[in-house]
Amino acid sequence: MDASLVTVVLPTFNRLELLRAAVDSVLAQTFAAWELIVVDDGSREDTRGYLRGLRDPRVSVVFADHTGVPAVARNRAIARARGRYVAFLDSDDRWAPEKLTRQLALMRSSPGRRWSYTAVRRIDAAGNEITTRSVPWAPHSGWIVEQVLRVDAQIATPTVLAELELVRELGGFDERMRFIEDYDLWARMALASEAAVESAPLADVRSHAAHFTADRAGKLGGWASFHAKMEALVPTRALRALCRRRKREYLLALAAEQAQGRDWAGMRSTVIAAARAGAIRPLGWLRVARAAAFPARVAATESD
Repeated sequence: MDASLVTVVLPTFNRLELLRAAVDSVLAQTFAAWELIVVDDGSREDTRGYLRGLRDPRVSVVFADHTGVPAVARNRAIARARGRYVAFLDSDDRWAPEKLTRQLALMRSSPGRRWSYTAVRRIDAAGNEITTRSVPWAPHSGWIVEQVLRVDAQIATPTVLAELELVRELGGFDERMRFIEDYDLWARMALASEAAVESAPLADVRSHAAHFTADRAGKLGGWASFHAKMEALVPTRALRALCRRRKREYLLALAAEQAQGRDWAGMRSTVIAAARAGAIRPLGWLRVARAAAFPARVAATESD
């Protein structure tokens, strides 16, 4: 392991033009002692041709068969990493030029805190800033597992910098999770170490129609699975109760989403899981019933 090196992990699947911007933002870093490991998850030849043409010796590319599971791609890079720290970047996002410089300074001034994250800018497909935000971003540092579970700590993947050994000790990303695998790792890191936070927005997260997490049902199921997993890991009764409550809420929301999409088999399975989990929230059940009775009407109302 090279103590002066930062390993940058970047999974990609197609999105060539956005990928170029992501890679360029790494090449433009004011901190130069990095290695970039790009894991190509079975992209088309235009993307693979671009990756083969990258000449910077700090860049390496792993060409893999398509899995569609970001955790698998990221773990492939983590297995090859050589740096003391590991940073994450997705192929449709980008970094500010001073991102690594400022975040490394933060880590060096925060002894005992083995991971960190920063504020973020939200941008659209064209790179324009999105200023509307339902919940304002706020910094949370120290022991923040409860804030992570509540998502009061809004931690975007391209803002995270962590000790490589910490990530490896925790087993990296959970490859069984297709969604919310990022918050799953952040929560486990929050159980293992205090976090440092930088309030400057040092990364841009892009919202666009082809975004991987545009699958609403997949995200809701991922959050339910995340809280079910964390219920068994958190150390206190209060946190376990929080996980149970959030798991029930997400199961009911998932059942309503499945009803709106006329996924009746999925809805029945989720309703059974919610009942077994002890979901009793009347408004949640009412939403499921309304969605099942009037799926098109409920979907139209919620999109207004």
